[in-house]
Amino acid sequence: MKQKKTRRLWKALVAPCLFFTFVFTACEDDLGEPEKVHYDPSRPVRITSFTPDSARVATQLLISGENFSGFKDSISVLINDKKAAVIGVNPEGTLLYCLAPSLRGENDDPQDGESVNASIKILVGGAVSNEKELVYTYTRNVSTFLGFTDQDGNTAVVDGPFKKAQFQSPFWLAFDTDYDGPKDSNGKVKKNIYLIEENVSLRYIDLYDKTVHTVFRTGNGVDRPRTIAFTLNKDDGVYNRDTMIIANDGNEWDWNGTIILPRDSVTRRFLAPWKTVMRHKQCNGGAIHPVSGDYWFNSYNQSQVYKVFNRSATPWRYGKSSTELNEDGKEGTHYVFKVQDVNWEFNIQIAPSGSFAYIVSKNQHYIARTQYNFDKNLFENPTPFVGTRQKSGFKDGVGLNETLFNQPQQGAFDKDDNFYVCDGENNCIRMVTPGGQVSTFAGRPGRPGFSDGALRDAQFDGPFGIIYDSDINTFYVADRDNRRIRSIKVE
Repeated sequence: MKQKKTRRLWKALVAPCLFFTFVFTACEDDLGEPEKVHYDPSRPVRITSFTPDSARVATQLLISGENFSGFKDSISVLINDKKAAVIGVNPEGTLLYCLAPSLRGENDDPQDGESVNASIKILVGGAVSNEKELVYTYTRNVSTFLGFTDQDGNTAVVDGPFKKAQFQSPFWLAFDTDYDGPKDSNGKVKKNIYLIEENVSLRYIDLYDKTVHTVFRTGNGVDRPRTIAFTLNKDDGVYNRDTMIIANDGNEWDWNGTIILPRDSVTRRFLAPWKTVMRHKQCNGGAIHPVSGDYWFNSYNQSQVYKVFNRSATPWRYGKSSTELNEDGKEGTHYVFKVQDVNWEFNIQIAPSGSFAYIVSKNQHYIARTQYNFDKNLFENPTPFVGTRQKSGFKDGVGLNETLFNQPQQGAFDKDDNFYVCDGENNCIRMVTPGGQVSTFAGRPGRPGFSDGALRDAQFDGPFGIIYDSDINTFYVADRDNRRIRSIKVE
C-alpha cells in the first residue's frame, strides 16, 4: 500500500514538472540557446513512446522520438489520418506536445463511451514515421459552434460566413426540416436552424452554405418573439412545413400575439415580412402537436392554455372547443385549462410521440406534465412533475419538491423521451427522464463562465435554448449571455 501511495505521489509531482520542463525547453530558443535542429533526411523519423496511452478529443499528448525537427510548423501529427494540433516541440526535435483531434467522421455515428484503436504517425519533410497505437474513446463534448465576442466581451447582430457571424442574445432554437426542398449530398432532407435572439431579431443559420442571415429585427408591433413552431400539413400522406409560427409576447389583448412567415418557394426559406394571424395577450409560447398538427399556445396573464380550431380563417380562431371560441383582440375567456396561478411564464413542449407535453414554467421554476387524449384531440389538465413550485435553486433527485431548477426554459427530447432542459440561471443543462429523475447533463451548476470540454467541465452562462438532431446525435445550445451557439456531441 505504501508503495502505491509513493508511486501516486511521484506521478503527481513529476508529471507537472515534465510538462513545464518541456514547455521551458521548447522556449529556450527564444533566449538564444539551444539552437533548433532541422529534420535530417538521412535518418528515419521515429516515435519511441507517448503518454497517455489512451485519449479522447483534446487530450494532451506528449510524444517522444527521434528526428522530429525543432520547428513545430514543419511537423504534422496524424491520428487515424486526422491532424492533431501541434502545440510545441523541444529544440532537439525529440519531444513534442499535441492535442488529440476528433476522430468522428462526417457520416459516423459513434456512441458515447465507444472505443477504437487509433494509429499515431508523424510527418516531417515528406518522411513518415513508424506507427504507434493508442486507444481512442468517443465521448460527449461541449464545443463552440458559432459566435464570438471582442476583447471586451461585446457583440452585435452580424450576418455572413460562420467565422464572421455574431450574436447578441441567443434565446430559442428550432430546426427547419424542408421535406419538399433540396437534399444534401447524402440524399437526406436538408435541416437548417432558426434562432430567436431575445427581444432583438430572428436569425437563419444555413448549415450547408455555412452562413447566418437576419430575417427581421424586432419592432413594429413584434418586440418580444418567444418561440418558433412550424405547421404540419398532411398532403397525400406526406407532411410539409410551409409556415413558420412565432409567438409574440404583447402586453394587451389587441396586440400582435401570433405572427406567421410563409416559406418562399424559390429560396425555401421563411422570409419577412411577417403577418399577424391572432391578437391576444402575453403569449410566452406555442407548439404544434406532432400527430394532429394542431397549434397550442398560452397567455401569461391568467396562465390560460388555448387550442387553435381554425387556421383557414383570418384571423385564426382559438379557444376551448370548436363552438367555444374567442374573438380576436378580445379577452380570451374560453380556454382548455389553466396552469396553477396567475402570472405563470411558461411554454408548452410536446414529446415527439404526441402522447404528453411538458409545461415548463420559467419564473416559477418547475415543470408540469400533461397527457394528450387522442380521442378528444385535447391535452388534459397538467400536474406538477419535477422541480419545486415558486422556489428556485439547484438540486438533482426524483420528482416534485425533491428537485430544484432556476429559470428552466427550452428543452429537447431524445428518442427515449428523456428531456434535456436549459436551466438558465443555474447555467447548465438538466436531463429529466420519463420517470421524473432529474440529473445534470452538462455544465457546472451555479458557476457561469465560458469554457469548452467534457460535459461536466464545460461552462455556460445563461443557456436558454436547445435543440437535438437525432440523426447526428448532436445538441445545439443557445448560450445567451456568452452570445454564442454551443454544440454537444460525441467526438
